[in-house]
Amino acid sequence: MTSHTDITTLYQTIAALDDQIASLNTEREQARTALSSLVEAAGGKVVLDGIATLEITRPAIVVSYDRAGLEDLVRKLVANGRGGIAEMIEKQRKQHHRAGSLRITKVKGTTVESAA
Repeated sequence: MTSHTDITTLYQTIAALDDQIASLNTEREQARTALSSLVEAAGGKVVLDGIATLEITRPAIVVSYDRAGLEDLVRKLVANGRGGIAEMIEKQRKQHHRAGSLRITKVKGTTVESAA
């Protein structure tokens, strides 16, 4: 049986790494913002031979649908004798398997050091 001490130690390791990652992500976003400004000033596209091509993409509209709303619509269509339409909608449903994972929910106001 694993002791709470082992679990606490591993949790603290992950929490400390998460803090470092958050700091690195902030630094990364600052660098991306500065780089975006430079690429924009250079006309929106910069080719760094043998390294990378940097390009400012245009904004896009992303369309999504409310899963619960569509499921409710399918139920209503079936209930109102429109099973054929409901079946056509249902055939468009896509499912993807997502593996289970460890979820860690931090207690607000605590730090890695104060939890020790």
